[in-house]
Amino acid sequence: MRKSTFLLLLLATVAFVAAASYAVMTGERAAPVTAQGQRALPDLAARLGDLAWMRLAQGVKKTDFTAVGGRWVLIEKSNYPANAGKMRRLLLGLADMTLVEPKTRRPELWSRLDLDDPSSGRSTLVRLQGRTGGTVAELIIGKTRRDRLGSGTDGVYVRKPGDDQAWLARGSLEVPADLTGWLDRRIVDLPAARIATVTLTGSDGAELKLRREAAGAKFAVADPPDGALLKADAALTEPAAALAGLELDDVVTTAELPVPESGVATALYTTFDGLAVTVWLFAHDGADWVTLEAMGGGAAEADAKAIDDRVANWTYKIPAARAKMFRAKLADLVEPPKG
Repeated sequence: MRKSTFLLLLLATVAFVAAASYAVMTGERAAPVTAQGQRALPDLAARLGDLAWMRLAQGVKKTDFTAVGGRWVLIEKSNYPANAGKMRRLLLGLADMTLVEPKTRRPELWSRLDLDDPSSGRSTLVRLQGRTGGTVAELIIGKTRRDRLGSGTDGVYVRKPGDDQAWLARGSLEVPADLTGWLDRRIVDLPAARIATVTLTGSDGAELKLRREAAGAKFAVADPPDGALLKADAALTEPAAALAGLELDDVVTTAELPVPESGVATALYTTFDGLAVTVWLFAHDGADWVTLEAMGGGAAEADAKAIDDRVANWTYKIPAARAKMFRAKLADLVEPPKG
């Protein structure tokens, strides 16, 4: 054997022994490289249709979901519907997540990846159960690493409960931090183009009525005061658009927060095809809340039922800007005197 070859082998051996000694001293062990390229939750994809319950746990905060009537609902929100798109993306993301690079096995280093104990750290434990109640999958989710894998996709640090090995996995997960981030925020979407009349009654009894003769026509104030100079058409149309894309900030059952006996404003919207939607608006704990009811016959019967199926028995917290549209008064639509 040549002397140079012998020296190379000797150096390689010394380096290997040093690395092994360091691993023993620091607590690192050989990573299960055979798991590279495998799914983090290999059994999940085949059982997505069997899922019936999911929990996201971080510290004392727990968010529970259950499948009711073919859709996911939030248990902590009295089984209010969850955002179907977010739920689908999370479950598909979990099923598709692929292990690409082993990381630390040292518990004292997990916190750097947000993979410390979910009961006291910043990580999130995802637990999925099937219809029979058995656990389908569990995974601890840590930090997201954005677009550094050369494939145009994100990476997420993960580890299995009871397993010291941390991994960088290829995939994307959207996990809203607050409970309301999981809610289906849509309340109703009734565009101004469908509205024929708007009747707004303030909590003081003052009434403002807007109407128009045909779709596409301009709104006018019914019985305006003599000599009143009304603002531009956009100002008159704004109250009619209050139900267009109306979304919630929070929601509780009507039993938890019923409409009070006083301090309530109402808004009645009618369409050209016979739909009528009534809104009751009131303040509670410094926020604006509404309940809704829809009625309609003929061509509007299906719309009325769809709205009522969604909003019946719920009280919604809505943005202040939208509440202001429901509280519009005649004075808001009249130009102030010049000078």
